[in-house]
Amino acid sequence: MRKTLAAMALAPFMLPAGAAMAQSLPDEVRPLGNLSSPYNLIIPNYDERPSPASWEGFYWKPILSYTSMSFGDSHLKDADGFTLGALVGYDFRYQGFIFGPTADLSYDFLYNDSSRIDGVSGYKAHADFDGSVGARAGFLLMDRTLIYATGGYAFSNLEVKNRSLGVSDTNTLSGWTAGGGIEYLWSNDSGLRFEYKRVEFSGEHFDSLPSNDDEVSASMDKFSFGFVHRF
Repeated sequence: MRKTLAAMALAPFMLPAGAAMAQSLPDEVRPLGNLSSPYNLIIPNYDERPSPASWEGFYWKPILSYTSMSFGDSHLKDADGFTLGALVGYDFRYQGFIFGPTADLSYDFLYNDSSRIDGVSGYKAHADFDGSVGARAGFLLMDRTLIYATGGYAFSNLEVKNRSLGVSDTNTLSGWTAGGGIEYLWSNDSGLRFEYKRVEFSGEHFDSLPSNDDEVSASMDKFSFGFVHRF
């Protein structure tokens, strides 16, 4: 695996040797087309089409996204950070249209500062995980480039606590997600995807907050980029 990553990193910067390295990459990561120049490892000089079934079937994608989370009209401060997880889906194809179900689950590393509510400091909100179940649909701009929209049901596990008072409360938030992205078919069974999602959660009451300010709603902005592997 390390040799493969090294070859991908060095090939664009080595002239004759770079092209040879690119051609010798394993099938699952070697791009389709003519790699006559080492720079074609980044932008392949295509001389062949992907197979007809390249956009169909099961796929999965590791999730690494930057996420910001805000908490509606409550006095809790916004959080941001990274999420790690996985997405799975199935694509159907009808001519130039791609559509199918998706599902994802991520563990959240989102951090915020303590908030002061009704004169009491130390309140913090933390999302342990979030996910969604929905679908996506898009159309092919070219054989290898897909523009799509996505949406569905979303959920998150949110904890509100105050360590100084020794109180905490956890609820599952429910809501919706919508967004879109672009996917680039790198080879017959691998691609690159950039995606943005907006997530809106309905409010829930938290006993750990003062009774006059105990309802918390939340929203997320999620930006992700990574490889997609198809079966």
